[in-house]
Amino acid sequence: MKFMVQYPLLCDVDSGKWIDSDNMARFAQVAEQSGADGIALTDHPAPSKKWYERGGHATIDPFVGLGFMAAATSQVRLMTTLIVVPYRNPLLTAKSMTALDLVSKGRATFVLGTGYLRSEFAALGVDFNERNDLFDEAVDVMKGVWSSDDFRYEGRHFTAVGVTMHPGPVQKPHPPLWLGGNAKVVRRRVAAWGDGWMPMLGGPQLTATTRTAEIDTLEALALHVQEVKRWMEEAGRDPASLDVSSAEGRRFSADMGVDEQLDQVGRLAEIGVTWTGFPFSHTSFDAALDDVRRYGEEIVAKAR
Repeated sequence: MKFMVQYPLLCDVDSGKWIDSDNMARFAQVAEQSGADGIALTDHPAPSKKWYERGGHATIDPFVGLGFMAAATSQVRLMTTLIVVPYRNPLLTAKSMTALDLVSKGRATFVLGTGYLRSEFAALGVDFNERNDLFDEAVDVMKGVWSSDDFRYEGRHFTAVGVTMHPGPVQKPHPPLWLGGNAKVVRRRVAAWGDGWMPMLGGPQLTATTRTAEIDTLEALALHVQEVKRWMEEAGRDPASLDVSSAEGRRFSADMGVDEQLDQVGRLAEIGVTWTGFPFSHTSFDAALDDVRRYGEEIVAKAR
C-alpha cells in the first residue's frame, strides 16, 4: 500500500497558516519524512463564489504549487487530484506536465478528469456538453506530442502542424496518467489506457454534486475494480499494473485504534486498492503535522 496526502489550501483557518509558503514546504517535508508516497493538489482555476460557499474549497495552480513542493522534497511523488483536462489547450497542459516532471526529476503523476462544475466551464469559455469529446481528443494530443518530435494532428477541436516539445518529460513515454471519477466512460478509459484509477467514494450528495456514478461502499468499489481489471485483460493489458486510489484513509476516525486502522488498510489492499490517504486535522496546521507524523509511525511503517 502507498499513502498520499492531499494538501488543503484553507484560506480562512488557523490565521492563514495553510496558505503560507514556508508552511506548505514544511508540510511536504514532514509528509515525506513520515512515509507519504505522494502529495497532491487539485484544480479549480475559476470556481464560482456560490460553489465555494456551499462546500467548495480553495486552490492554487497545481503545477506551480507542486513545482514548489518538488523543490522542498526529494522522493515524494507530486500528484494532481485532479486536472480538469477540457479547461486547457492540451499542448499547454502537456507543457506544464512536462515542466513538473522535469523539475521533480521524474516524480510527477497526473490524475485526469472531465470536470463537473458548469459555472467554471462557462467562466473559462469551454462548452460543458463537449467535455467528454474535448477530454478524449486532448489526451490523444498530449500523448502524441510526448511521443513524436514532429507532431501533427487534425482533430475536431485541436490542430497541430509539426509541433515539438523540448525538453521532454523525464518519465518515458510520459508521466503516469490516472483517471478520476466513477462513471462507466471513466472506467472504460482506465481499462483502455489508464495507469491508475481514482474513484470517489460517497453517497447521493457527493455524486449529485460531482455528476458521477455513486460508489458508496467498499463492496461496491471492489466489484468495479474487478470489472476494470477484467476489461483490461480483454484489451490485452496486464491488470496487475493498475493503481487504484481510495481516499478511505481520510475517513478513519480519530478514535480508531492502531489495529483497527491497520485492518482497514489491509481490507483496502484485498480489494485491489494500492493507494490510500493520510487522515489529519484540517483545523490546526500544527495539529495536522502531529497527525501526519503519528500516522506515519503507527500505520504507514507497519503497513509496509
